[in-house]
Amino acid sequence: MYKTTQEILDTLCGRDHDDCFEPLTGLPNFDPEKHSDGCSGGMSATYANLPDWVHESFGDTLPWRHCCVEHDRAYYDGGSREQKIAADKRLKECVTATVGEDLAGRLLSNAMRLAVHIGGQPYFETPYRWGYGEDFRSTGDLPSGKEPTDKEGG
Repeated sequence: MYKTTQEILDTLCGRDHDDCFEPLTGLPNFDPEKHSDGCSGGMSATYANLPDWVHESFGDTLPWRHCCVEHDRAYYDGGSREQKIAADKRLKECVTATVGEDLAGRLLSNAMRLAVHIGGQPYFETPYRWGYGEDFRSTGDLPSGKEPTDKEGG
């Protein structure tokens, strides 16, 4: 019997994590300036530090950054497994539509979809995981990736 990537990850983490796939409520409205880092994994930061001629040719931000911000919007609120899979698929489709259907566009969009499918699981303690809005309900700031000081009551 073949297992899905999700089933493999659930097995590796030792239990079923259906409770991690609930939509979050009571969050402030998603604000791209506060709640999105653009394209995670250093992609936006790396692009920002490229030589001026790159920015003159392609713009100040990644051409597909808007795809990442919309993906962050979905991840901020969380929801069901099916909603996460759909958000990851929309990211792939948006990147392909922006970059192009050639080999480079397809490779980039597929690599990004695979990275978020695996790395964005809700039970990984990362600031970009599915349902990450929960991490800063009280602060309204983008998570730094560090454990909140009040997480365990102190």
